[in-house]
Formats: sequence, C-alpha cells, structure tokens
Amino acid sequence: MKVLYDYQAFDMQSHGGVTRCFAELYSHRPHQLDAEISVLETDNAYLQGLGFKKKGETYRNFLWPKDTKLKKLLYKISYNLRFGCYSKWDMTPNLNLYESIRRQRLQDYDIFHPTFFFSYFLEHIGDKPFVVTVHDMIPELYPNYFSENDAQIVHKKIIIPKAAHIIAVSEQTKKDLLRLMNVPEEKVTVIYHGADESPYIPSASGELDYEYILYVGERDLYKNFKSFCRSCIPVLKRHANLKIVCTGKPFADEEVAFFDSFGLGGRFVHKFAWTTQEMMDLYHYAVAFVYPSEYEGFGLPILESYKADCPVMLNRASCFPEIASDAAIYFNLNNGVSDFEEQFETLYHMSADERNALINRQRERLRLFSWEKSARDLADVYDKVLGVK
Repeated sequence: MKVLYDYQAFDMQSHGGVTRCFAELYSHRPHQLDAEISVLETDNAYLQGLGFKKKGETYRNFLWPKDTKLKKLLYKISYNLRFGCYSKWDMTPNLNLYESIRRQRLQDYDIFHPTFFFSYFLEHIGDKPFVVTVHDMIPELYPNYFSENDAQIVHKKIIIPKAAHIIAVSEQTKKDLLRLMNVPEEKVTVIYHGADESPYIPSASGELDYEYILYVGERDLYKNFKSFCRSCIPVLKRHANLKIVCTGKPFADEEVAFFDSFGLGGRFVHKFAWTTQEMMDLYHYAVAFVYPSEYEGFGLPILESYKADCPVMLNRASCFPEIASDAAIYFNLNNGVSDFEEQFETLYHMSADERNALINRQRERLRLFSWEKSARDLADVYDKVLGVK
C-alpha cells in the first residue's frame, strides 16, 4: 500500500502542531506502509529534520550558481511553463504545489492524504480515495473570529463529505465534527497525537534567575491570553520574583501597552526558543506551564510539559480533561469568571511529596501517547478504506 501526502500544511507552517503531526506519522509509519510527501523544498523544520531540502535550493542549483536577473527570469519561465502555468510565467513558481499535482496525476499511489483543506486536489486524484485529518473545528465554533467565507470553512464543506474516511485528533474534535458537519459517526476515527520519545536531559544553563509561569504559542482570539494575564495580576503582586515567560511571536506594541496598564510591564518576558533543548528547558524550570485556551483540538504542549517534568495547569475546557485526565491542575477561566489565582497558589505551595505525585501522574499519562501507536492506527484506517481489513 502506498500513501501520498501533499504540500499544503508544510507550506503554511515552519513549526506547529499540524505539520508536526504529519511529519511524526510519516517517520513512524509501519514498515509495510510506503509513503511519500510531495514537497521539493521547504522552510518546515520537521521536514528538514527528515532530510528534505531547504527552500531556495532548487533556485540555487538552477543553471549556474550566481544570482542574476536573467537567472531569476529564466527560472520563473522554465518552471511555470514546465508545469503548465502559462499565465504565471513571470511569477515565482509554486514548486510544492506543482510537485503535488504532478504526483497526484501520476496515480502511483493507493490513498491520498491532504495535509490541509485546500480542495485543489479533487480535480487531479481521479477515483483514488482520500483520507482527511481534522485537527479542530475552531473556525466553525468561533464565528465572531472567523468569517463564514473563511477559506478553511469553505473548503472543509467541500472536502469532508467526499472523504473516504476522517481522522479526528480527539473525542472532543470528533463530537464537534459530527455536530457541525453532519458526518456519519462510522466515518470518523479518533487518533491521538503522540509524544516525542527522544531523550531529554535538562541543561543547567537553561535555568533562569527568576521564577516564572510559562505560556507557549499564539496569544490571540480564542487563546484567552488577556484573561489569563488579568488573572495573573494578584499572583504577580504577591510573588515579587515571579514573571510570565511567553514564547512564539514577539510582543506587539498593543500587548506591551496592555501589560504596562497593570503597572507590571517588566514582569512579562518574551523568550525565543531556538532549539528543542531550549524549549524543553523552558518547560522544565518553570513553576508551571499554563494553557488557558478556550478551545484546542488536542494540545501538544501538554505532552511536552509532561516530558519535561513541568507541572501543568489547564483551563477546564474543550479536550483538556480528555487528554490530561487527573494529570494536571485545573482552573476555570471561562465566561469572565476565574479561579486561576486560587489554583496557582495551591500548586505553588504544594509540598515536595504533593508535587512529586503530580509529576508522577503526568509521567504515567505520557506513556499513553505514542507516535508509533498513532501511525499504526492510521495505517489500520488506510487498510479499512482499501478493504484490506
């Protein structure tokens, strides 16, 4: 059996849960499963880790090494005409899109698995079945943040009814999918994300000279970041050496003004984690990792925290209780009501035995999530679609 994955998510993300998921499933696939990802070059860190070429290498190796205006023009003409995009001969070619279409048209595969919801592939795969993964239903659940004409919403409505089978990354996502898309339940299989099984040893140089709560990822829309910050004000005032460390994009001017409005601007710190080691050290040395989001499809940072032996605090919402069970401290940060301060103080003042008990529950919970198991379960879905099992 041969599976073809396309380029979509890998062109959208250099890092992130969607591409991390597909890269891990690809690299952990069972030996009997043949698979290809139709990407020629990429900025995606996970694919580069698997040996895929960095973006720009095709151009650097085109005709001659030196970068000239003539080379750029010939490059654009050559690749756009080669792939039949005659109206785009003067534009930088979409190499990964072209490569995905080329491989789809070859029909040298049994199942197609798009990595996102752009429906371009429907006119190229012919009668080949396809499986689609739904990571969340956030655009549909939050119409106040997303237009009904949002591309993801529009293309989901086209793709999902035509899919041979659908993967949901949690029971919560499956429930939302069934309710919002009217999909037959037997057409959906839940396959959890896995945990990174590479060894982690804390680096002494990774410890900061202050205590901190760790916040990871995006900070807008349904992420509940501003409500979280407001809940932290009494905590920060009570603990003079405590700060909030945020990863992801640097703070915008509006965010800095928001922090300053509390008189606590210096207590919110942005940190770039350039390597996996640096990121894991940020988890390991934190007083707690806090996930205040209103909704997530799964929540990979929970597993990363578990691996780093970092106490986890979660908003009691969406899939979080499903993923973490009793291996977390829960707070309520919904509908303008918060008990975060109380729950944080409970965690902060835990005895060594109580903290160790929480960490041990987290370690036990982590053992339930394996990329190898996830990849086997996905292979079983492919077999089912093809009538092998």
